[in-house]
Amino acid sequence: MERAQDVLSFGPERRWRPPRRVVVAVLAVLSGAILAAIALLAPANGEPGSALPTAAPSTMPSPSTATPDVDSPPPCVPVGWAQSPPVGRLVAGLGIDHDGAGPGSGLDRCDRTAVDGPWTVVVRRREGSLGRHGAVVTFPVEAVSGGGDVDAGHVTATTAATTVVWPLAGSHARIRGDLTERELRAVAAGTTVVAGRPVVRPPAGLAVVTTGPYRSPVIHELRYGSSELGEGAVLGGGLTYTGVTSGGGFEDQLYATRGTGAGTVDGRPAVVSAVLGGNATLAWEPSPGLVAYVGYSGAPVDDRAVAALRRLAGQARLLDTGQWLATGPQTVDQVNEPG
Repeated sequence: MERAQDVLSFGPERRWRPPRRVVVAVLAVLSGAILAAIALLAPANGEPGSALPTAAPSTMPSPSTATPDVDSPPPCVPVGWAQSPPVGRLVAGLGIDHDGAGPGSGLDRCDRTAVDGPWTVVVRRREGSLGRHGAVVTFPVEAVSGGGDVDAGHVTATTAATTVVWPLAGSHARIRGDLTERELRAVAAGTTVVAGRPVVRPPAGLAVVTTGPYRSPVIHELRYGSSELGEGAVLGGGLTYTGVTSGGGFEDQLYATRGTGAGTVDGRPAVVSAVLGGNATLAWEPSPGLVAYVGYSGAPVDDRAVAALRRLAGQARLLDTGQWLATGPQTVDQVNEPG
C-alpha cells in the first residue's frame, strides 16, 4: 500500500483572518472600555475644559453661607465691640491689687441684643471728659410731653433742663448734656440718621468722641468682699466691684443723674454717681469711649466712702483678655441698662 506524501506549498503568502464573530466581540469590548475612560476623565460639572477630575463639592457650608441655628443666641462680644473708633480692644477687665485679697469673682454681664437697640454719639468740648463739658445724642427714643418749644435748627424740639427731644427720621432723638442750650440746639441741628443710626456733624468748638450702642453689649465685673479689701469699716460688709464697659448710655446717665467730680485716676477725671446700681460708683475713662469703674454696695454714700473708692481705684489695674479669662468669669444674660 502506497503511503500518502506530505505536500508543501511555496506559493503566494496567505494571512490568517479571525472569524467575523470574534471581531465583533473584540470591538464591542474595546468600545465599552473607551466610553468608560471618557466618563472618568470628563469634568465633574459636565462643561468642556480640562480632562482632570475635579474635587467633589464639600458637604460643609462655608461660614459666609451657613444657615445659623435659630435656637442659638447671638455671641457675647468683647468689650468695646461696635464702638467707633474701636475702644478697649486690649482691655478686658479691672482688678484690684491688695494684700490678702483674692483674685475676685469674674462676671460677664452679657446683653446679646444691645446692638439692636438705640445708638449714641458722644460730643465734647476740647476740655471735656467723661460726663463733663459734653453731651450724648441718642436715637431712637420715646417722645416726651411738657416743657417749652425750642428751635433746634430745622425742627421743633421739646426741652426739659439739659435735655432736648425732637422728631427725627420717623421717630425721635434726644440730646442730653451740660452744654449751653444754644450748643445743644446746634448739635441737634447737625444730627441726621444713616442706616437707622445717628450721625452728628458737630458745630465749631465741639468734636465727636465716639459712637456706639446705648447699652453696652458686655460688662466685665470683678467682685470682692469690701472687708477683704480692707475697706469694710467704711464701705460696710457688702461687696466692692470693679468693671469695664462701653457705650454712650453710661455717660448719658451721668448727665441725667448729675454725677459729682471726684478728682483724677491715672490722670483721668473721675466722676462719682449711682450709675450701674449699688450705693455709688467712681468712674473714669482709660481711653475715649471705654469706662472703668469701682463701686460698692453697703454703707450710705458720704465723703469717707468716696475717699475709700478713690483709694481702691488707685490700687486698680487694667486686665488684658488672658488675665480676664484666668478669673474664670461666669456669663449672665441681662439687659445692660445703665440707669
